[in-house]
Amino acid sequence: MANYKLLKRLNSIMHLLKSYPNISKQHLLDRLMTDYDMDVSERTLERDFQNLKNEFGLDVIYNYDSKGYSVEDTAQLTTFFKFAELSSLAELYAEGLKDYDTFQKWIIPDDSERFKGVEYLKPILNAITQSLKLKFDKVNYYRKTEKQYTVNPIRIKEYLNRWYLVAVPDGQDEIRNFGIDRISNLIVTDEPARKSDKFEEQLKNYEDIVGLNYNESINREPEEIIVKATNEQLKYLRSLPLHKSQVCIDGQGGSNWGRVTYHLKPNYEFEIQLLKLGDQVEVMEPKWFRDKIARHIKRINTIYKN
Repeated sequence: MANYKLLKRLNSIMHLLKSYPNISKQHLLDRLMTDYDMDVSERTLERDFQNLKNEFGLDVIYNYDSKGYSVEDTAQLTTFFKFAELSSLAELYAEGLKDYDTFQKWIIPDDSERFKGVEYLKPILNAITQSLKLKFDKVNYYRKTEKQYTVNPIRIKEYLNRWYLVAVPDGQDEIRNFGIDRISNLIVTDEPARKSDKFEEQLKNYEDIVGLNYNESINREPEEIIVKATNEQLKYLRSLPLHKSQVCIDGQGGSNWGRVTYHLKPNYEFEIQLLKLGDQVEVMEPKWFRDKIARHIKRINTIYKN
């Protein structure tokens, strides 16, 4: 969808539906005007609802009791928001950021390393859609070596604002992650790739973890993780969940401590995300995971004592 104006409006509608469950049609139209300066008619809004369903598989639900509209918070909705975000960046490149002096004056960029390799996204996507193998060189930062790979591309995955190619190297049967910032000399070959549906079961392993590394918990079943968190921290967790299973409950009776639950396979990346929150959280259950986090903290404390 190259119609950035339409996509902006659809994105705004979905954000309002998520923020105001069971919002009335008139309230939705009013918020579009006041929040986004979009003058939308009822007829256009109905067409937009249909576009969301036909183009993105997103159902806008009408509640007859409350006479309002809402949308389910699903993985499909998250994917749509990410698509809209990337499309808005594409619009900036295509139309908006023509004045470099203005960009330097008003924009504070983060580490540009995260954008290294983004030029490979398009050929990687082309290879995936056309079922063609990829060939590239990959740097190993720790071993300070470089190795050439020929792979069967499966997916592109984002984690912590970096992009990864999920692929199966020739001669192997296990999917691997390749950071595109470490890839060079990428070539889309003419050789047909193995069908990706053979690896769908392996791809499901990503659903139950945080990040990329599912091997350390491959034989473990997802379990409920209970974390105590300050009400202030809950606000940030709600705005940027650590995992799709996250459920936040505010503290009751004047307590400043609420609760967060997760249903997943705890891995190292999940541990690091919790440790980053410092004294704003406390792992409660299960005991083995609480003890593991406590050992991390003890080792850190020992380092700083010395």
